[in-house]
Amino acid sequence: MEKLNTIMEWITRFFALQLIWILFCLVGLGIGGIFPATFTMFAICRKWINKQTEVPIFRTFWEMYRKGFLKTNLLGWVTTLTGCSIYYYFQLFKGSESMMDMVLFIAVWIAGILYLMTVLLLIPVYVHFDIKLFSVAKHALIIAIAHPFHTASIAALTIGVSMVIILIPGLFPFFSFSLLAYGVMWIANSAFTKMEHKVSKFRQTNSSV
Repeated sequence: MEKLNTIMEWITRFFALQLIWILFCLVGLGIGGIFPATFTMFAICRKWINKQTEVPIFRTFWEMYRKGFLKTNLLGWVTTLTGCSIYYYFQLFKGSESMMDMVLFIAVWIAGILYLMTVLLLIPVYVHFDIKLFSVAKHALIIAIAHPFHTASIAALTIGVSMVIILIPGLFPFFSFSLLAYGVMWIANSAFTKMEHKVSKFRQTNSSV
């Protein structure tokens, strides 16, 4: 019964978080609410991973949503426009036979891969580290490159959940994105912990020399 109660508590948490996320996306009229709501969802999941499961979800969500509204919108839309630009140039140079266009196509392809790696860890880095806004993308890319297994795991999880949503769209309003956010944040948190452990060990070694 204790295990069953624990399972039901987590189901309730994910369901509530999903509904609150949808609500706050609508509060921002979609275009202005999706990024603050999504970043806040990841921040709530981070609290749960760090054993802070008793925080009031709605009140905490609202406070973090309001506090980070402008920053998360700026970061989210700059990232989105960057992705659109990369896609535009990818289509522009695709299929061209000139040497220069082929070189540019390869450059855009590499930029696209680096962009996707950055995006996978962008939100976890933002909610985990206290760094300047325009340093978030740089840190996300560095961590993504330094921890390829974690990056690939996040990509696989994202693709897997997306496929389930496509196959069973009825799950979308209930658990889809809240579960995905928790899974991504859990994997990212593992990478952050390993990185912080290595940095701490490196500093201890240098201080003892």
